[in-house]
Amino acid sequence: MSYLSRNMSDDDEEPIIEVSIPGPNASKGDLIEAMKVLQVQVQKLVEDNRSLREENKILIAEKPKRKRRGEPPEELVVHEQTITLHARKYGMTVEMFPNSDLLNKTCPEDPTLFNSCDRYLTAMTQESAFLDELYHHFPNGVHCVMESTFFSDIVMKSISEARSSEINKLRGVAGDIFGLPGMYFTNINYPRASVTEIQEMLGVSATNPRYKIFPPVLFTGMCEDPSLKTVFGNCELLGKILKAALHGVTSLHQAACAGGSKTNARKWNLDKVTPGSIAWASVIAIFLLSPDSEFQKSGVGKTSGINYKVLFFQYKKLLIIKWDNPRIQTIVQSINCQVFGAAKASISDSTGQEDFSNEINRAMLALDMDSDSQSDTSAPSSTQGVNVSPSQADTDAQEPPEHAIPTLSAIGDTASVMQEVDNDTADNNMLQNVVQGQPASRGKGRTRAKKPVAQGTRRGTRLRQN
Repeated sequence: MSYLSRNMSDDDEEPIIEVSIPGPNASKGDLIEAMKVLQVQVQKLVEDNRSLREENKILIAEKPKRKRRGEPPEELVVHEQTITLHARKYGMTVEMFPNSDLLNKTCPEDPTLFNSCDRYLTAMTQESAFLDELYHHFPNGVHCVMESTFFSDIVMKSISEARSSEINKLRGVAGDIFGLPGMYFTNINYPRASVTEIQEMLGVSATNPRYKIFPPVLFTGMCEDPSLKTVFGNCELLGKILKAALHGVTSLHQAACAGGSKTNARKWNLDKVTPGSIAWASVIAIFLLSPDSEFQKSGVGKTSGINYKVLFFQYKKLLIIKWDNPRIQTIVQSINCQVFGAAKASISDSTGQEDFSNEINRAMLALDMDSDSQSDTSAPSSTQGVNVSPSQADTDAQEPPEHAIPTLSAIGDTASVMQEVDNDTADNNMLQNVVQGQPASRGKGRTRAKKPVAQGTRRGTRLRQN
């Protein structure tokens, strides 16, 4: 019995011999001979395989490198690390939900100041102030690439990634922040809507399931104030959120050491809170308490229907317009003390504003007892339920940088807060019109008295951002 069945040859290759394996009745000699042929074939295949691998290595090494489709040029890539660093800071301290279409626009030559009340007069002033704030935040070295889609793509991606990272970090210590069992927050699918303590913090119940624009968790002692004078007064809670986000979760239980890990505060050279950071902490507090398991990029809670994008805009708007008010400054200084320490909080900034650090504790106790000539005026109660879901208000009109003045069914609450924290009646009327999207009318033939300014304070100065 022959072990050779057929010979196949190719013009470019040596002949390959196909071997027929001898059957069970084959002789010992046939088996040995077939085995020898198979060994030769195997050795040949091994050598061919080695040779082909070497050739592939050479071809790969000599193959010209091609850029991936859409890969930015080198002059843009060199700025990626700087843009990413400042974008993460931007998302937490300036703008939680930036409009990607505006990120690529050029800053006007004479923009509306981002920290002025005029910012919210019209859609045009909002856009101008947005760009002023954007270019003020990012260093001059990257201004040359800010009109490229490369810049906007990195900014949006960095903000989203940083927000997700901070939320995951805060979930681990949310129990300590709110004084509740940690499992309520570490398990993102926990039925928080059924926890009585959480529902009380959000101001909702089975009979009143509509979420409020100013829930009790934002007030001093989590005690809802119908006059809204103590909104954002829960300094301890907001301070804990910012402290954990800026200095790390361990900072809640131990003092930060000089040689520790490089925290966000150190990387960003941040030593004071901003209107955007207080608004950010307020929104995050509400989200952590909500039944939502994920923070959607759209800014609308999938389960709760809460429009976090609208909340952030309204909170930041209120804080910017009333930033110089003594009550707001008391809250700001209190949070600064908690997050950055008394030494940082007691340093007056370049605007020459009064230092409240020595009177923080006394002032916070006095806020609830403050009774001036305006406090007797009736104000809309925050106990009224407010639906801040997209179905209640036009979502497109609520986005600050998108050619429309934001409106809410709860806008009366925002206006009443502004009225309560300022004793100047004429100024209050103007600011209330600003909140409602109306131009501030000063009348004809009349001169409006200027609001008294604290000694050493200049009008029209910027809020300093780090």
